[in-house]
Parts: sequence; C-alpha cells; structure tokens
Amino acid sequence: MRLHPNDDQAMFLSALDQMMQGKSAAWRTSPQWDRYEWSDAFDRELEESGFLDCAIEETLGPVAAAEMTFRLATLPIAVEAAASALLRPKFAADLPRPLAIIESDHAQAIRFLPVARSVLSLGGDSIMSALIEPHAVASVESLYAFPMGVLKKALDWRPLNADPEAVRAQWRVALAAELAGALKGALASVVSHVRERHQFGRPLGSFQAIQHRLAGAATKVEASYWLTLKAAQSGDSIDAALALGYAQDASTKVVYDLHQFMGAMGLTLEHPLHRWTYRARLLRSSLRGSINNLRTVAVERWRAA
Repeated sequence: MRLHPNDDQAMFLSALDQMMQGKSAAWRTSPQWDRYEWSDAFDRELEESGFLDCAIEETLGPVAAAEMTFRLATLPIAVEAAASALLRPKFAADLPRPLAIIESDHAQAIRFLPVARSVLSLGGDSIMSALIEPHAVASVESLYAFPMGVLKKALDWRPLNADPEAVRAQWRVALAAELAGALKGALASVVSHVRERHQFGRPLGSFQAIQHRLAGAATKVEASYWLTLKAAQSGDSIDAALALGYAQDASTKVVYDLHQFMGAMGLTLEHPLHRWTYRARLLRSSLRGSINNLRTVAVERWRAA
C-alpha cells in the first residue's frame, strides 16, 4: 500500500494548514469559561470551501478526509468534521450539516447535537437519519469539551439506504482519526511547555526521564495516526476496528503521562490541554471502547483464518 500523499492531497492539506492558522481557528478561552469553544466561523469556512466533501473526490478520497479530521482535531477549538468528512459525502450527502451521531442510546447526551442540523443513528439493523427540528434539542453541561445535548422530543426518523456495517466501519475510521488528532494536539502542547518551563536551571524537557516518557507517548500517537490512514485507504472493517481499538487503548496511558508534566496547569481553563484530555476521554468510550473494538479484530481475523 502507498501512504505518501499524491500531489492533489499535498496541495489540499497545505491549504488546510493555512486555514488552520487563521484567527477563527486559534486558541482562546470561552467567554463564559465553558470547557469548549465552538467556532461557527471556522466550521462555515470549511463547509463553504468544500473541504468536507473531499472523501468523494477521486484524487483525494477517504485518506485525505481522515488526514483532515486528524489535523482539525489537533486544534483547541471544536469543529464537527469527523462525521461530515467521512460519513456524509458517501452515505448521507443530502443531509444538512453539522451532523451528530447517535451510536446506540437515544437518551444519552450526544456531542455536537446542540449545533447539528441533522443526525444519524447507527444502532440496530439499519442506519436511520433525521433532521433536527427547532427546539428538539436541549444543551447540557459536560466536561467533555464538545457541545453536548439531548433530544427533547421524538424526531422523524427515516431509514438510510446504506450498508450498516460499512457505515460503522467508516465511523470507526473517523473516530480513530479524531482521537489520534486530539492526542497529537495534547502532546504538542506539553512538549511546548517542557521546553519553556525550567527547573534546576534547565528546561524540563532536557531531563532524560521526561524525554523517555514523551517519546513513548509520541510513538503511540504516531502508531494511531498511521493505523488510521491505513484503515482509510484499505476500506477494510478489520483495519478500522484495529485503528480505533489501538488509539482508544493507547489514549489512557498517553493522557496520564502528559498530565504528569503539566501539573495542575493541565486541568485549568487557561490552558488548552484539558480540552484534548476530555475529548479523548469521551472518544475512547465510543463504540463500547477498546476492548470491544479489539475483540472485533480478533473475531474477524480468526474467522478469516
């Protein structure tokens, strides 16, 4: 397989990087000191520029969509990209976005529901879709650094003409890309901190014990990233389950180590590390967490042997 971006993918990602340097994507605290900052301006910019439809472009494809989701998840602001980039173009192009995803329980708090215009339900034997009607959603406070909400009333659910297993496999790729990106963003913020913070007359990052643990975290983040791109390129459901299961399993160790070097600062609202931390905490429980996703890999591999 080939994991080097082609010319179109390289130009696409270069343009994305330039957009990510803009003011609408920059780190800022919430005016109300919420745990997340939703950037409606940057979300609109992504949609209006057509970036979120890259998965169905012949020379870009799902690899570019997964890479974009990964990079956007490194930002301290929240944008809805995973479902819009990896599910909507292929399975639900007629639905307006932002798009919320209900994996199983319709009664629980769902991320992006307060800003979503439509929703997909992945549980059961078929995929269902619905438009979000006015006053159908109530926002809820949460630690998870996403806009979170619950449905206040029943929606007009309609079946989606799509293979449920194919949708769930693609959703695993989207989640893996998002989780790997959140870990990458958290790691970069901590590396910056240990370069600037001094103890005993030296930068914290000059101590070998810290370097070893940061290197271990970087190895896990890179492995999550490459497994995600491999799953996006192959379109294989086992690759998708492995990418998500690995990232979810690695996230616990990575997040624990990163917070050791930040002290209490890592959980304050003045520093963005808490946003990536709590996003990762929610994402690692998606689709019943690493144990379920890695068990899926084992079962499918055994069946194919």
